[in-house]
Amino acid sequence: MKHSFTKLIAICLSLMILCIAGCSKTQTQEWAYIHDKATTILSLSDNGKAVFNGEKYTYTLENNFLTLTDKDGNVTTMRFIPDGDQYLLYETAVYEYKGEGEPDGVIGYWQEIDGYLSFEFTDKGTFREDYYSPGYYTVDEENGIIKLVYNDMYADTYIYYQVDGNILTVDYPWPVVPTEK
Repeated sequence: MKHSFTKLIAICLSLMILCIAGCSKTQTQEWAYIHDKATTILSLSDNGKAVFNGEKYTYTLENNFLTLTDKDGNVTTMRFIPDGDQYLLYETAVYEYKGEGEPDGVIGYWQEIDGYLSFEFTDKGTFREDYYSPGYYTVDEENGIIKLVYNDMYADTYIYYQVDGNILTVDYPWPVVPTEK
């Protein structure tokens, strides 16, 4: 009898351990750009770990800001804002003024540093993005926002910006959705 009771206790303890281990499984959200729903670009685990563009981080998500910290303690903060059935992930790009003279606010030609992207803003309220995508723009200097109204190409887009001398830093929204598997 004592032997059966010991087996019963061992089985119960084993089941409890399995149940606890099963219940504590880490949940992960996987996000993909809307234009490539099958490729995960951002993974957020409920244990505070993240992978963004193949790099590992720890993360916090508070007040629509995603803060990623790499193993060396370098911090990257991005807006991560719900927008209907998707989120807008604001990625930072840095541009250098390449126009003539000195920049006048955002007016002028800006080329991405270490990249091929560009913005050209005119004093007439028009812009051209990446040599191709034209439209109209307005600037909210107080809040650091540029509204881009594309000519029949894309939805109106709000970007956050900062000009420091001849450097334009832009936080550009990329729609992301749960990865399709």
